[in-house]
Amino acid sequence: MRILLVLLLSLPLFAPLTAGGGGSVVFKQSSFMAEVASTDQERAKGLMYRQSLAKDRCMFFIYADDADHAIWMKNCLISLDVAWVDKDGKVVETAENVPPCSPMRGDDCPTYGGTVPARHFIEFPVGTFKRLGLKKGEHLGWELTLDDGRVVRGGLPLPKAKKK
Repeated sequence: MRILLVLLLSLPLFAPLTAGGGGSVVFKQSSFMAEVASTDQERAKGLMYRQSLAKDRCMFFIYADDADHAIWMKNCLISLDVAWVDKDGKVVETAENVPPCSPMRGDDCPTYGGTVPARHFIEFPVGTFKRLGLKKGEHLGWELTLDDGRVVRGGLPLPKAKKK
């Protein structure tokens, strides 16, 4: 019984990604396991109510067209670093240490970014940009598999897996 309780309490540590697919985002030598928000519903929910985001995780918000994609931190409980990228993976805008917005504020939460057209944006754990030196003008790469099986690649090519 005690082992079962320990396993149940450990589930959030090993829970699978919950958005509309998954994959990888790469910057220089760092790789992030990505959750994908590809539908209006997934993009609206984003990282709401999350109490943490591991330093090797991110959420990739995928869009079909360039637009001014501002973010809204409603019901977000953690601070984030956010990068807006063009279709080629070039970072066109960043926002560091974007603060959470308490659920107590209701719909009265500020927006961030979205001041220049971008194809997608990616939310990273706070401190990622300082740790890796990521800034406007840098390039990212991604390979994402959506729930329907489609693969979306962009930006810099991802490094090939090393043969053993």
